[in-house]
Amino acid sequence: MKFKTALVGSVLVAAVGYVFYEHFLSDEAKSQIEKLAHSVTEGYSRISEVIESINGQLIEDTSSLPNVQATQQQWQNIGY
Repeated sequence: MKFKTALVGSVLVAAVGYVFYEHFLSDEAKSQIEKLAHSVTEGYSRISEVIESINGQLIEDTSSLPNVQATQQQWQNIGY
């Protein structure tokens, strides 16, 4: 029942927003809203690209890192 209420409420809010946008806003206000929407989508895509580039960086050979070499040496010193 809650899902149905949320769905009806969302459709009602969207319909009222559309009517308000089409009939009550000036052309300048509409262009500002379109600029805002464009800025939000552009920002989202930039953030997505940054996150993908951070997550996509993998180090294949970790043995060349100094801390890995030191840790391996410590393990060898204690007998492993």
